[in-house]
Amino acid sequence: MKAKKQCIISIDQSRQSAYSFSQNIGLSLKSLSNIQKNDGYFISYIKHKDLIIAPIDISLAGYTPTSPEEIEGVITQKAYEELALDQNFEYKINYIKQEDSTTIYDTFIANTQAIYENYKEILQNIKYIDCITAAPLLMQVLYKNNILRKDGVDCFIYLQEDDAFLVVYKYGEYLQSKSLSRYSLGAINTRLCELSGNKLSYEDFAKQLRINGLNLEDAGYLSQILDDAFYYVSDIISSIQNFSNLSVNNIYISSDLGNIDGLDKFVQDRILIKTQAFDFNINLKNKELDHSYLHTFMTLYAMNCIKGDLQSINFSNFLRPPAFYKRNGGIFLSIVCASLVASLAYPCYQFLYGYCVNIQASYEQEKINDRKSEIQVLQTKLDRINLDIQATKQNIYLNDKNLNLKKNLLSQIYNKKVNYPMKGVAIYDIAGYTKDMDIKIRELSIKDRNISLSVNSSSDKQITQFMQDLERSKIYKIRTKEIFLLSNPNLGYESNITVEIKQ
Repeated sequence: MKAKKQCIISIDQSRQSAYSFSQNIGLSLKSLSNIQKNDGYFISYIKHKDLIIAPIDISLAGYTPTSPEEIEGVITQKAYEELALDQNFEYKINYIKQEDSTTIYDTFIANTQAIYENYKEILQNIKYIDCITAAPLLMQVLYKNNILRKDGVDCFIYLQEDDAFLVVYKYGEYLQSKSLSRYSLGAINTRLCELSGNKLSYEDFAKQLRINGLNLEDAGYLSQILDDAFYYVSDIISSIQNFSNLSVNNIYISSDLGNIDGLDKFVQDRILIKTQAFDFNINLKNKELDHSYLHTFMTLYAMNCIKGDLQSINFSNFLRPPAFYKRNGGIFLSIVCASLVASLAYPCYQFLYGYCVNIQASYEQEKINDRKSEIQVLQTKLDRINLDIQATKQNIYLNDKNLNLKKNLLSQIYNKKVNYPMKGVAIYDIAGYTKDMDIKIRELSIKDRNISLSVNSSSDKQITQFMQDLERSKIYKIRTKEIFLLSNPNLGYESNITVEIKQ
C-alpha cells in the first residue's frame, strides 16, 4: 500500500494516547480501545530513560568485519562486554553508523521483556506494531522533510513527566544524546514542593504550567530549580562541543505539555545560545491537536519509513507476519510441491537432496557447539574481569581512607606548630608596647587572626599613642570605634581595640 493512502496510527504508550492520520482527515485523536489491527500502520517510541545509548567501535574487535552479519555479531558481543549488559536478560540491539566514521556505530539497546510489559495491554487490541523507534531519533524527520536546514548544529531538549533528554544533530544527522531524567517535569514538581513546603499534585502543576508558563505562585523556587537544571544542561552542551569541535547554533525546547511560556527565553538567558520553542511549519492537517509534537514526529517518521527514505531503528518484536509465500508454512508447501515435481522426474534427486541436507545440518550443529564453547570462554573472562574491578574498587576505597587520615593528621600538626605559637608571640609583643605606658589591658580574646583588647588609661593620649605604635610596626592592623571617658572620671578613659595580625 502506498504511503499516501495508508492510515498511520501513532501511539504514546506512557501517556496512553494515540492519533490517527489520513490524507483526507489529517491528524485526529484516537481511542486505544477502539483501534483494530487492520486500521493502518502502527508506530510508537521508547523513552530515552529506557534505552542504553553508546558508541561502539568495531575496529577494536581485532579484525574488520565486512558483512552485515559480522558487523551485527561484533556489535552485539562488544555491547555485552563494554556496557555490562545483564546476561540473564534478552536485549534488542539496533545501531547506525556514525557519519564521520567507518568503524564507529551509535548503538541503541532496550530490554526485550520491558518492551513487552509496556505494550502488552495495547497488543490485546492491535496485535501488531510496525515500528517502535527511539525518542531521540524522532527529530530527524525535521531534516528529512526539509522543515529545518541541514547547515548547522541543533540541540533539542524535551521534557516529560518521568523523563527528559537532550539530543544534538549535526548537519541533519544524529550526533549524540544525553539523559536529563533527573530534571523531568515530575522531578521538578517534587523538588518545587520540597522547597516551597506546599503540596502540589503533578496534574495541578502541569495545569499551571500550561496556563501561566513559568509565572507560577512559587516562581522564585521554580527559577532556582531551573537554574540548576540548565546549568547542568550547559555543561553537557559544552562537553559535546569540546569533544566534537563544534558549536551548537540553535536550541529547540518543548515538553509533553506543549511549549511552556517563557521557558525558551529562560534557557537562552542562561546558556547564551539562541533558543526557540517547538514551532515548526509542518504540512499536516490538524497538527495543532498534538501540542507535544511527538505524534506529529511519529507520523512523519512512519511516512518516511513506508517510502523507504529513512534508515529506521526498530525495536518492535510485534511485526506483522510476512506474505504467505514468505512464511515458514508457505516455504514448506513450496518445497513439498517442488519436491513432488522433482520426484516424478528425478527419483534420485530426493535421495541426494536429503543426504546434502543431513550433512548441512551436522555442519550447522558443529558450528552451534563451537559457538557455545566460545560463549562459555567469554563468560569466564567476563566474570574474572568483574572480580578484578571489585578488587580495584576496594583498593581505591582503602587508599582514599588512608589518605584522608594523613591529611587530617598533617592539618592538626600544622595548627599546633604554626597557628598557636604565632598567636602567643603576638600577645607577648602587644604587652611589650604597654610596658612604659600608663595602660592596662582589662580584657583580651582571640578569634582566628583577630585579637580583641579592652584597654584602660588615665589619659586618652596614652591610648592613642599605644594604637599608633602598634600600627607603625606594620605587623598589625588596628581598628577601634572610640575612646570614651568612663562614668567615674577617676577611672580614666577606656577603648575597645581590634588588632588584626597581618599575613
